[in-house]
Amino acid sequence: MNSLIVFLLKSSAVFVLFYLVFQLLLRKHTFHQLNRIILLSIIPFSIYIASTSYIIPITTNTIEIPSFIELDLVNNDSIIEHTSPIITTENINWLLIITVIYGLGILISLFNFLKSLVKLYNLKCTSEAKRNQKYLLIYANVTEVFSCFNWIFIPKNLINTIDTIILEHEKKHIDHKHTLDLFLTELYIAFFWFNPFVYLYRKSLKSIHEYQVDSEVINSQQIDIIRYLNLLKIEIENTSNSNLYSHFRQPLIKKRIEMIMKTKSNISLKLKYLILLPIAFLCMVSFTKQHTIIPASIIPEIINENITKPSISPIKNVSKVDITAKYGPAKHPILKTMRHHNGIDFRAANGTPIVATADGVIANVSFEKNWGNLIIIKHTNGYETLYAHLSKFNCKKNQTVKKGEIIGYSGSTGLVTGPHLHYAIKHNNEYVNPIDFIN
Repeated sequence: MNSLIVFLLKSSAVFVLFYLVFQLLLRKHTFHQLNRIILLSIIPFSIYIASTSYIIPITTNTIEIPSFIELDLVNNDSIIEHTSPIITTENINWLLIITVIYGLGILISLFNFLKSLVKLYNLKCTSEAKRNQKYLLIYANVTEVFSCFNWIFIPKNLINTIDTIILEHEKKHIDHKHTLDLFLTELYIAFFWFNPFVYLYRKSLKSIHEYQVDSEVINSQQIDIIRYLNLLKIEIENTSNSNLYSHFRQPLIKKRIEMIMKTKSNISLKLKYLILLPIAFLCMVSFTKQHTIIPASIIPEIINENITKPSISPIKNVSKVDITAKYGPAKHPILKTMRHHNGIDFRAANGTPIVATADGVIANVSFEKNWGNLIIIKHTNGYETLYAHLSKFNCKKNQTVKKGEIIGYSGSTGLVTGPHLHYAIKHNNEYVNPIDFIN
């Protein structure tokens, strides 16, 4: 669920960014077909950016998060009593709440969408229909003319008086397949209902549809612009709206009139649309996932092996008495099975400073489920050190750190029975006994 939330937030962020750029810089131009293409492209692009981990090729060294094998012998007498840590329970509850709310939002949105489709289909089936070339004229109990698919719904009382301009208008909507645009939008809204900008987006797309059709109808030699504007003026009042249908009467009639009277944009203004390219590139760079890369240029060029090889305790002023779980085979206190413990555990109160045991570069700083807050440091000569269950971090990814520098603070995050530090060392991708490296 964590990955789904991250995906939804990333996709929404890209969507909002491009929509705002369109609104601020491009929406007033009369390039209606181009504007339609740009708006429609925002949806698949935002989804693609958020769902693709690797967009720009990057040479990386993968940091492997170890499988969780924790003994956590902080207090043998209290292990059974504390096997359900408070922090883990809170996290699960929050995820459950978010999941339920998100799922309900999707169900409600899809229900309303399907309800509109069923209502439209039933209206079509119970009304008189007449074929007009590739269009189906449906005379129904409706108050206004609207189109959907290749259907044009006409009020029964206008059978003999319907203005040909209105019919021409709806036919243009059908020719451009505007219904498909609206279907795509409604499906997107169903899954991103929490983003308030998707509803503004829907209005903008419907506006572009109207601008495009108005322009094409008026440019027809058979249509007089004055007559068209007068017809719009008459239809201003008693306007209704639907998310799925295309109406001649729209709440945005004033804007439509302004767009009709607007001088056509100079073709050179299309160069403004190129601003979308660097923005798209920045999005791809920002959301490209990098399995930690440790460039040679930032690894300290230090010859002295004593500071590049793990050689001190990750917690100052501790002794072997503070080690609660040793490296190697051990019986799991709960499962009662033999397991190989890949590190050692230090007893440490919450907030105890944790230090880097050698010079290196931070390769991982993240929350890793059962490991809780985990730091992995890459050192020279094939060494890696791991520090788990921290309460908080004091470093950032790709940061260079020195031996003895505080990188975080101990805690009880993840699946633990008490506050402590799990410390492990890998050499050439193989775990080794940390005790052998502590002077």
